[in-house]
Amino acid sequence: MSDQIKFGLKNDAEAVYGALNRKREFYLVVQNYLGYSLPHVKVVLTGPPEIMILKKYERYEGIRSRSRKSPLFSIIPKSIGIFSLTATLTSGNNILLTIPIEVRVGNFQVPIKQMLQQTQHVSTRPITSFNCPFCGEKIESYAKFCPICGSKLGKRHEEEKKTKICPNCGQELRLEAKFCVKCGEKVV
Repeated sequence: MSDQIKFGLKNDAEAVYGALNRKREFYLVVQNYLGYSLPHVKVVLTGPPEIMILKKYERYEGIRSRSRKSPLFSIIPKSIGIFSLTATLTSGNNILLTIPIEVRVGNFQVPIKQMLQQTQHVSTRPITSFNCPFCGEKIESYAKFCPICGSKLGKRHEEEKKTKICPNCGQELRLEAKFCVKCGEKVV
């Protein structure tokens, strides 16, 4: 029977959202896909005491085949939280369908799954090394002082340096090169 009668919140909403002590109106849709008319249709709304139901039921003389009715219901939430109303669709003395309607009162946020982002530090500067001209220890090319003997490497380091490295691809280039021979990047 439920596939022949559509009964639920308008626009297939998942819940009714309301504010504390404020009137909230919503539509319940009843659509008849049966091959015959439903006589004496009644929609009844029931719920907990935290929700004051202003309009509890709606009656129709009948709903013809392929037609639709959208009764308007009114509630006033009296407490913050998530509550469940029950809507019952009857025809004559027969209960056709009963559906739960979720009412959310207050500010509710959907829980967000926390994502852990793993980052790995990637240096854009290629690491090369050379021997300290004072103590002979291997040190990185960007060092300004030797970590072993403490000597300042400034000008002497530049004098001994005969090549430079492309910042884009890491290719070793002659000191006077203005462009990388491998990737074409301009080098300073």
